[in-house]
Amino acid sequence: MPQKSSPLEKLSDRDLDKLREIEERLRRVVQERRTTLSQRAVTTEQQFGSLTFRYETVRCGKKNCTRCPHGPYWYVYWKEGGRTRSRYVGRSLPQKARDVYEQKQRAKHDKK
Repeated sequence: MPQKSSPLEKLSDRDLDKLREIEERLRRVVQERRTTLSQRAVTTEQQFGSLTFRYETVRCGKKNCTRCPHGPYWYVYWKEGGRTRSRYVGRSLPQKARDVYEQKQRAKHDKK
């Protein structure tokens, strides 16, 4: 009985190297995703007076969810009665906070 040949045998060394690079990149992405699944990932943070706005990805907590983490979404944090409080803001930052954020980003960029 003839042995079936692997489709990989028909690829050039260059193509095999590309496949190995893709495989390694996918492994890194999967590993990064696994490490962030159990925690919120803050992608940016913005101070506005006593309020802190954070752009975060979040887990929904559903056992079989294949799309976690979700977002990113904006959340606002503040201190009240010695405790840190938070509230969901949404996908977009409020205009006043956005203006302050963009102003700080321009200032940071101008320093470079």
